Amino acid sequence: MLYIAAKAPRIGLAKTRLGRSIGPESAVALYKAFLQDLAGRFADAPFECGWYVTPPDAWPEVAPLVTPGGEARVLFQGEGDWTERQRELFSGAAGRGEDKVVLVASDSPHLAVEVVERAFEELDRRDLVFGPTFDGGYYLIGMRRRAVRRDVLRGLPMSTDTVLDHVSTRAVRAGLSVGWVEATFDVDEAEDLEHLRQAAFAGSDLQATRAALESIDPPGRLVPETADSGRGEDNGDVKIGGFG
Repeated sequence: MLYIAAKAPRIGLAKTRLGRSIGPESAVALYKAFLQDLAGRFADAPFECGWYVTPPDAWPEVAPLVTPGGEARVLFQGEGDWTERQRELFSGAAGRGEDKVVLVASDSPHLAVEVVERAFEELDRRDLVFGPTFDGGYYLIGMRRRAVRRDVLRGLPMSTDTVLDHVSTRAVRAGLSVGWVEATFDVDEAEDLEHLRQAAFAGSDLQATRAALESIDPPGRLVPETADSGRGEDNGDVKIGGFG
């Protein structure tokens, strides 16, 4: 089962760090586009796909973007930091009848179906699988039941550039096998937008993201962040374990 982590596309909640550079309205518009493009790409995927959303009242805002006129499997994120919410998703897998679960961020709208397919293939022979981001985090994490019981996410520090090394090393020390899929970028800072533009204009299936990028006036004009803007969890800006 694939779950895409998503939050209500609200100013002050989604893409807040990016909003300090391009403006909060533009950042939220871009995030809405991410959700639309991901939903479109995974609608016909050869595996089940659901949404892992926050806050509890987010679905009425997310649903029109990802399931226009349709139904979806939806789980709501609980309390606690992002580590605790990841643990909650995976620990509940057995009760939902799910043997293998993959969780991805909604900050990488270019994520290909084939990458997630490879993640599930890795879980056929590995206990965990990760998709690294270039900044030391991960945009994808998958587990099967054996890994869930080892609870390798407990107490995992948030938003550090060593978070992936930390959790993968912990997994190996716990006797678990780890698989990998390709590394990519996620979009949380203004500097990530150039990677996004290249991806969006290279293919044909990021229509909403391209339109949102073109609406930034003028395209490419970014306001530098202040030195004290920080690199915190961004209220779960879906940075799994930092998710990037």
